Amino acid sequence: MRITDLVLAQRVINSINSSKSRLAELQNILATTKRVNKPSDDPLRISHILNLRRKIKDTEQYLENVEIAGTWLDIANQVLTQSGDVLNSAKVVALREANATATAESRASSADEIRSLKIQLRNSANTVYAGRYVFAGTKTLTQPFNENGEYQGDQGKIELQVGEKRIVSINSPGDEVFQGGEDLFAVLSDLETALENDDLPGVSDKIGRLDDCHAQILRWQGDFGGRSRRVEISRNQLQDQTVQTTKILSSAEDTDMVKIVVQLQAAGTAYQAALSAGGQILQYTLISFWE
Repeated sequence: MRITDLVLAQRVINSINSSKSRLAELQNILATTKRVNKPSDDPLRISHILNLRRKIKDTEQYLENVEIAGTWLDIANQVLTQSGDVLNSAKVVALREANATATAESRASSADEIRSLKIQLRNSANTVYAGRYVFAGTKTLTQPFNENGEYQGDQGKIELQVGEKRIVSINSPGDEVFQGGEDLFAVLSDLETALENDDLPGVSDKIGRLDDCHAQILRWQGDFGGRSRRVEISRNQLQDQTVQTTKILSSAEDTDMVKIVVQLQAAGTAYQAALSAGGQILQYTLISFWE
C-alpha cells in the first residue's frame, strides 16, 4: 500500500503530539505530587480517593464536636466540684453551730455566711460557657436560676455526634442536678433561717440533708465523668482513624517521586527524539523533490 506524504506527515505529527502529551502529564504529576488529578485519569481510583477524603472530612467534624463536648463536660464537672465545696463549707458551719456551746450571736453571724454560700452556689449553677448557660437545658440564653433559686430553663438535652454511630449528651437540666431529690437552694435557705432563729434542732436537722445534697452532687459528677470518658475514648479512636485514613489516602493518590522523575526524563528523551525524527522525515516531501 502506497503511503502518501500527507499520511506520513500526519503520523509524524501524531507521534510528536503523543510524546508531548505524555511529557505534560508527567510534569503535572510531578508538580502536584498526585498520581490522579482529574476523574478521567483513573475513574475507579478517583472514586476511592473522594470517599477517603469525605471520610476524613467527617472525622474532622466529629473531632470538632468532641472538643466542644469535652470542654462543656469539663466545665460542668468543675461546677459540680465547686458545688460540693459549697456544701462541705455549709456542713462545717452547721456542725459548728449545732454545738451546745454556740450562741445566738454566733448563729446569726453564721446565717450571713450561709447566705453568701447560697449566692456562691447559685452563681456556679448559672455558669456560662461561650455565651451560653451550661445548666439551662436547651434554653441556653436564659439564666437557669433566679435570685430565689427558681429554675427558669427547660428539660431539653443538647446532643452532639462524636462518631459515625456515637452521640453524647453534653448537658443536664439544672433542676435535675440541683433540685432533683434534694433542692440544694432550699436546704441552704432552711439552714439560714434556722440559724437566724437560733433554732438548734433545725440546724442539727440540716446536717443530714446537707449530706444528702452532697451525695446528689457526687452522683452527678459520676454521670458527667462517665460521659467525659466516653468522649475521650471517641477522641482517641477518631485520631487513630484520621491517621490510618490519611495513610490510605496518601497511598492511593500520592505519586512515587523517584519513579516519576525517571519516567519524566525518559519522556523528555522520547519527545526530543520524536522531534528530531520528525524533522528529518518531513524534509523529504514532494516539494523537496520538486525543487
